[in-house]
Amino acid sequence: MTKKISIIIPLFNREKPIERLLQKIRSQTFDLNQVEVIVSDDASTDRSVEVAKTFIDKIPNLIILESDTNSGGASVPRNNALDIATGEWVLFIDSDDYITEDSLTDALAAAEAYQDEMICLPYFRSANSTRPISRSAFAFPKTIGNLQFENTKLFNTLNVIGKLIKRDVIEDNLIRFPAGIKIREDNWFLMQAYSVVNGITVLGYEKDYYFYEQQDEVALTHHAKTPPRDAVKIYNAVYDFVMKHPQISHSRKVTLLTIFLNRYTNMIKRGQYAPVRFFDHTKETLKEIVQHTHATEETRTFINSLFNGDYDQYRS
Repeated sequence: MTKKISIIIPLFNREKPIERLLQKIRSQTFDLNQVEVIVSDDASTDRSVEVAKTFIDKIPNLIILESDTNSGGASVPRNNALDIATGEWVLFIDSDDYITEDSLTDALAAAEAYQDEMICLPYFRSANSTRPISRSAFAFPKTIGNLQFENTKLFNTLNVIGKLIKRDVIEDNLIRFPAGIKIREDNWFLMQAYSVVNGITVLGYEKDYYFYEQQDEVALTHHAKTPPRDAVKIYNAVYDFVMKHPQISHSRKVTLLTIFLNRYTNMIKRGQYAPVRFFDHTKETLKEIVQHTHATEETRTFINSLFNGDYDQYRS
């Protein structure tokens, strides 16, 4: 029988956090018989898998995927889980994060009320975390629905965690994570999803829902910034997805790509060759983006510098 929600948890060397997360899932007020939990391990070398297996008799429909080789990132484990997921909704949770007991109940109630295809859980810091929490993205004290991405500040949360997405949207649009990119790989996935979901609901922040931790040694972003070459790959892939999509109007395509570029301008222009690769791929649309009302001054300046040939010396 098709489940209501598939919770996907990529896992690598987090034996203590995964125990906490699975215990929090076990404590949900939502009927867990309607949930499948897919823990997708990336060849952990500690007791993470053993700990997860202790919940097999405690959580109905718990599936543990084990890999023989480490992929070096979250993309492959998430894709492996997506390939077998059966839920009407997909919810990604990182293994060191957790959700509170009413998260699934409230999210599904909001889904029923608004009939949207994405439900966003506001983030909160756990006790020891100083990470930014994208408060502007979750600016509503009460739950609000029937939103379109461009009319929100959800551009400040391009990570995939804490968002319920209709699985049909993911599968119909062939959305997956990029195996060769280890940092901001979820931006690739979520920017595509933001572009095609029919309506977004954001749960009110007056109630706690999704807690995330200070980055640990396992977190790839703890050790490095996004390489400009990867930033270009991500943006260009999203650009192709949006521009080729037959059900997105041209004006909305330009709006979406402008908003996404505002977030990626700094990462792309840090590189020597990345700006040229970006420019050659997106040149025609940049003529519209530079004039768009959503374009930031930094984005406009960057685009104008590209048209002025400021990076031409880096052409191969």
